[in-house]
Amino acid sequence: MKLARHNISGGFTLLEMLFVLVIVGLLVGLTAPRFGAGIDRYEALSRRQALEDQIRQLPRRARLAATALELPRDLKAENLGDGSPALTLPDGWSIDFTPPLIISQLGACSASVITLTTPDTNEQAQRYQITDLTCDLATATQ
Repeated sequence: MKLARHNISGGFTLLEMLFVLVIVGLLVGLTAPRFGAGIDRYEALSRRQALEDQIRQLPRRARLAATALELPRDLKAENLGDGSPALTLPDGWSIDFTPPLIISQLGACSASVITLTTPDTNEQAQRYQITDLTCDLATATQ
């Protein structure tokens, strides 16, 4: 009686592993640039939302510091009265107020249209509207 011998493979060969690594490398190389552009877009969106939050907080900060603001004149001020500048813009971004935004010591605002321009040439300038007295910030219709 003969015993059957089983030839059991203990794993993958080096050639098989290299082949799989080459395929994975090609797939990553083809898809990575698409994810990079998405990350840049989400980073710009996050910065824009942070700036919107800063604008929404201006009336409260003016009220707490008991100081009136006029933007854009007071944008260059290092200290609003609470130790921070009025707005912190990312590098290359610009903001325009038409007419100038006036915030009283009590936190009431004048009506104004804010135009936010980013350094990205593919993106349109974002426009916001500040409502009179209540200081509500809303996206302006083009």
